[in-house]
Amino acid sequence: MRRVWSGIIAFALIGLLATVLVLKYKYNLEYNAITVQKTVVEKTFINYKDDVIDAAEKYNLSPAYLLALIVLESSGRKIVPQRYENHVFLKLDAVARGKQKSLETVKANDLIGMTDGDLQKLASSWGPFQIMGYKCYEIEVEVDALQGKKAVENGSKWIDKNYGDYLRKGLYKDAFHIHNTGKPYPKVGAPKTYHKSYVPKGLKYIEEFEEMLKNDA
Repeated sequence: MRRVWSGIIAFALIGLLATVLVLKYKYNLEYNAITVQKTVVEKTFINYKDDVIDAAEKYNLSPAYLLALIVLESSGRKIVPQRYENHVFLKLDAVARGKQKSLETVKANDLIGMTDGDLQKLASSWGPFQIMGYKCYEIEVEVDALQGKKAVENGSKWIDKNYGDYLRKGLYKDAFHIHNTGKPYPKVGAPKTYHKSYVPKGLKYIEEFEEMLKNDA
């Protein structure tokens, strides 16, 4: 009888061990599937390829440039939070109060009746291209249209209006610098971008996306 019970116990232990091993194996598969992260380039391609191709065709822009810009500005995230900039708010507030004539194309008449909350929205950068809210006046859309379903299209519209000709000439170095600073790449001296690697990284991403778009065609 003792041998019988020993056999039963041994069999049960073997079965339990086998079950544990199977569960561990399944857990590892699921864990790896969840935790293995795609590169920022792959994520951007998945999240924005279709919208970018449509916008690029509409405005005759480089899709590889637009995708590279999204990597630089928002790391390819699908949901991009607004980034508030207080120094821009202070300038807009000064325009609204008549203490400053304008902020680029924005004049006091554009800000009549706006609350501090409204001005904060205009003083924040929006969407995958991180375009400043007050730029919405240049392309005649509401500030909220710089994010969401129309973000890529409206952002591309602004890009086309401000430096699309640079892109159509293949002057990507200038284009990246304009997007970040408002001016072409300096002919002499270091770039004025917030980070010195901004333009070199952008040019590298363009090459990667051109290859991905070619292979995806």
